[in-house]
Amino acid sequence: MDAFERIPVDVRWKLAAREVSMLPLAYRRAIRDGADDQLYNEVERAVWQEQGREAGVVARAFRMPLGNAREVTEAFAAATRLLFGPEYRYEVNDSVPGEAVLTVSGCAMNARAKEQGENPLAACNACHAYTNAAISGLNPNYAPKYLSAICAGDKTCSIAVRPAGQ
Repeated sequence: MDAFERIPVDVRWKLAAREVSMLPLAYRRAIRDGADDQLYNEVERAVWQEQGREAGVVARAFRMPLGNAREVTEAFAAATRLLFGPEYRYEVNDSVPGEAVLTVSGCAMNARAKEQGENPLAACNACHAYTNAAISGLNPNYAPKYLSAICAGDKTCSIAVRPAGQ
C-alpha cells in the first residue's frame, strides 16, 4: 500500500473539499494588496465562473436529469456538495410551479471565513459567480434568484431556481 492509499477515501474527500472552500480567502489574501477591488473582483469572478461550469460536467457525467427547475436545482446541489464536501448541507423544495428553492444550511466557504477570522462576505463574490455559471451551465433556460445569504448574516442561503428572465 502506498502512502496515498493509507488515507481513507472519506478523509481524502473532506480534506480536498476543505481546500477548495478555502480558495476564495487564499486568493483574496494573496492578491488583496496588489490589486484594486474592482480588478480583484473581476478576476475572482472569472475563476469561479470556470469552477461553476464544472457542475455541468459532473451532472452530465452521472446522467442527472436537467429538464426542469427542480432537476436543475438538485443537480446543482449534488455537484456542489461533491466539489465542496459534506459541510455543504442543503434541501430542495418546490415553491411555485416551474420554480424550485435550494435552502443551504451549511456552507463550507462561510465556515472557512469564520475559521480564518475573515468577514464571510469575502466569499460572496466567488459564490455568486460559481452559482450563476453553474445554474446556466446546467440548463441555460434557468437562473438563480438569491433570497437570503448565510454570508450576509442570514440563518440559511435560499436560492430560487426559476426560468431565466423572470
